[in-house]
Amino acid sequence: MNKTFTLNIAGLRIALTCENTMLFKALCQRYRLFLIEGEAQFQIEVAWENSTNPVAFLLPDISFQNNQVHLSGREFSGYCDVIERYAALAIGVSAPVGAVDYFLRVVFALVVFQAGGMMIHGAGILHKGSGYLFFGHSGSGKTTVSRSSVKDEVLNDDLVALIPQENTWKMYSTPFWNPTQVEPKPLAAPLATMYRLVQDKSVFLEPFKPGQALAEFVANIPIIPSNPAQSGILMERCLNLLERVPAHQLHFLPDDSFWRAIV
Repeated sequence: MNKTFTLNIAGLRIALTCENTMLFKALCQRYRLFLIEGEAQFQIEVAWENSTNPVAFLLPDISFQNNQVHLSGREFSGYCDVIERYAALAIGVSAPVGAVDYFLRVVFALVVFQAGGMMIHGAGILHKGSGYLFFGHSGSGKTTVSRSSVKDEVLNDDLVALIPQENTWKMYSTPFWNPTQVEPKPLAAPLATMYRLVQDKSVFLEPFKPGQALAEFVANIPIIPSNPAQSGILMERCLNLLERVPAHQLHFLPDDSFWRAIV
């Protein structure tokens, strides 16, 4: 008998059905803080074949066809249709939780973009009632600034969702993390300021050069920039965000001293 749970990520309700009891329980544990009751807006079906000779999970190839996104790799086959609000994944890998988590990240990136928002590689921190986004690629220091902010709430230190609300934008946590990062909580905050992280020997703010903020921001958005059909919408959406929320480059040290420079 298939088993289903529903996730609430940034107000978007995604139901995931899994036919394997062991995998279902592992996924429930991983996403436990984001589980809710009630109907979903999007459906995902997952099938895992626990073979005697499973293979390691490797990142799949991704292709775009009309409204669908297809993912294919060794013992990994999935697709997502944002119009039909349905996605399916079939895997035979030795680390199924990681494979499903990767697929769910792709699906959510598409779902939140379809809903008018976007996901970005960034650390979201709730500080004195406002949301601060620190973005950058892996190794830029997102986890460092999160762990240094011991008095604050960390929404997520790797992937957050941004959704427009009237004349501003709101930042939401996502359930995507790994053991080296800060476990996310289902939180949200109005987005006050955004910072591109730059590790340095002193703390200071540096303004972006013309066009640089847009380029840096787009470079840290997963999945969507790979689809040429969405490039116009993506650029317009990012410009809208940058018009409403200040953005700077933040040169920082591996401690909490950066807060004194930005608040």
